[in-house]
Amino acid sequence: MTTIQSSEGDAAGEARKSFHESLDDLRTDVIRLAALTTEAIAGGTQALLDGDLNAAEAVIEADDVIDELTHTIEDRTFLLLARQQPLATDLRFLVTVMRVAHELERSADLMVNVAKTTRRLYPHQLDPKLRGIIDRMGTQASNQTRVAIDAFADADPSWAAALADMDDAMDELTKSLFRHVLAGDGSDEGAVLLAVQMALVGRHYERIADHAVTIAERVGFMVTGEHPTPDTDSDA
Repeated sequence: MTTIQSSEGDAAGEARKSFHESLDDLRTDVIRLAALTTEAIAGGTQALLDGDLNAAEAVIEADDVIDELTHTIEDRTFLLLARQQPLATDLRFLVTVMRVAHELERSADLMVNVAKTTRRLYPHQLDPKLRGIIDRMGTQASNQTRVAIDAFADADPSWAAALADMDDAMDELTKSLFRHVLAGDGSDEGAVLLAVQMALVGRHYERIADHAVTIAERVGFMVTGEHPTPDTDSDA
């Protein structure tokens, strides 16, 4: 009897160990997904600034890898939920993984839109002020995404408040972009096209920042089990 109980205990222990190894693998894949997303932000921004069609196409094609990794993460998460029936902390982690993966995928999709803007505007050159604003928005979006994924990797919900403050900087950049494009000469068709496309680009970067804030808020739920309050929850 003792031998049987010991064998069952060993089997349960091995199953638990395997389960937690699977959780660690998921965490690693989410961090990898975030790295690919920040690469897309940097690459898409530079392609737009340089009017580089080859670089823009590379960002668009790389999105297939991001989509595939996202689907893999989701599939493995569903399998763990179905087979392991996790409780409490582990359940919150798995739910958060799915949400974080979704937010990252959406951010990457937004950079595909930015890359396609490069094609729409080619061979139009951006003026120095516009270039400066877009460059800062790309940097801000990358930084916020990195901070958000650091919060996830470290299971540190304290970054949520910091990201909300960082988001204010992105909002100010968006306002600066809108003021600049609206101040242009609306009598020229090319200028109107540029203004419309730049307004959309600004919105894309703003949404990426929103996704980063949401990721940090979901980390708070993962760690504490508490949802963000209406006053702090983002609209992502």
